[in-house]
Amino acid sequence: MLDAFTYAAYRALISRLARTHALLRFADVKDGLPAHPFVILRHDVDYSPRAALDLAVQEAAQGWRATYFLLPGGPYYNLLEPETAGLPRRLLDLGHEVGLHYDVRLLRSFPRRDWDRVLDAQVDLLTGLGVPAVVSIARHQPALTGHEDPFAHRTEYLNAYEDRFVRHTTYVSDSCRAWRDAAWEALSEGPLPDRLQLLLHPVNWAEADRSREEIFAGVRRDFILRFDAIHAELMQRIAEHSGVKEHESRLARQGVS
Repeated sequence: MLDAFTYAAYRALISRLARTHALLRFADVKDGLPAHPFVILRHDVDYSPRAALDLAVQEAAQGWRATYFLLPGGPYYNLLEPETAGLPRRLLDLGHEVGLHYDVRLLRSFPRRDWDRVLDAQVDLLTGLGVPAVVSIARHQPALTGHEDPFAHRTEYLNAYEDRFVRHTTYVSDSCRAWRDAAWEALSEGPLPDRLQLLLHPVNWAEADRSREEIFAGVRRDFILRFDAIHAELMQRIAEHSGVKEHESRLARQGVS
């Protein structure tokens, strides 16, 4: 069942973990890791705020809490868009933690001396959108953007890729909608590690199972539909603008088509 990325499989997986392990957010371990078995439940929201909120609602209904890492801005969503700006607050209202998902490719647009300032600006954006305090940060796609951690020195934040969370704790991810063999065996058959960070991307999970090609075709389709709707609204507003109407009327009187 675990190889099917459905909500039913998700509920079965987390229910199994919750029988023996405490389900925690990063904010829950800011004072240290517990001695008893635990799972830090983490979600990176790379593509779809809607998928994140759908999963967050289902988790809250089960009494589960997770850490959701949000990108302030990217090619697929932007927290300053009107339809997305309320996402941090809605996740918090459901009992989840909101952390910062930062992209090194953005940092590379600035001199290295300014990177800390850019990180702080992104944290400030989250707090401005209703997050009382940002406790944790996580790098976006570290395997694709190099292995150096530019913020290892920022000890005021819990970094999801600190050794205590990925080396001294078993780290498992469903990246690219795939389970590595060792992760699949541990999650489906056991034995479960006592200390686990489980990274699950909301875009991978839905009511019905989908191939990764179908998942990302859907991401592309949603992006295009949203862009087309924005474009149509823009053109309608331009057509209704009084200055445009005067301009077009003057051209018509002049016989200019």
